[in-house]
Amino acid sequence: MDRGHSVHRLNNRLLTVSYEYMSSDSHIDGRLTELCETECVCPELVLPLLGRVAPRDEADSIAEMFALLADPTRLRLLHALSLSAELCVCDLAFLIEASQSAVSHQLRALRTAGVVTRRKEGRTSFYALDDDRLTELLREQMASHIRIEGSA
Repeated sequence: MDRGHSVHRLNNRLLTVSYEYMSSDSHIDGRLTELCETECVCPELVLPLLGRVAPRDEADSIAEMFALLADPTRLRLLHALSLSAELCVCDLAFLIEASQSAVSHQLRALRTAGVVTRRKEGRTSFYALDDDRLTELLREQMASHIRIEGSA
C-alpha cells in the first residue's frame, strides 16, 4: 500500500488530500471491499459547495428533529398541532385514535425536545407547536402526502 498526499488550491484555500493506493480487492474484517485507487478533490464540483454544507452541530440538531418525526404517533400529534392553535390531550387522543396515556408520553418527549409548549388550565393541559419552521414543514408536507377524507 502506497501512501501520500496532494495539495490543491480552491478559492484561496489549500486543501491537502491524503491518499492510500490500494488494490480494488482489499479485505477488511474478512469482507471484500472496493476502494478508490486514488483520492482526489474535484475543484469544479467542490468549489460551489464550500460553505453550503451544514456544519456538524446544525446537522446534529436537524437529525434530532427528523428523529422526532420518524415516529408515526409523534408525527400525527405534531401534524394535528400544526393545524390548530392548541389542543388538549383528550382532543389529540381522539384525533389520532390513541390512548391518553400514549399521547401524554409522546407529548412529554416533544416538550422535552422543545418542540411543543404546554399551558395548564385547571387540570387540563393544552399543547401547541413552538417552532414556526416545523409548523410550516408539517402543513406543507403532510398536505401534499395525504388524501383528506371527502376529497378525491
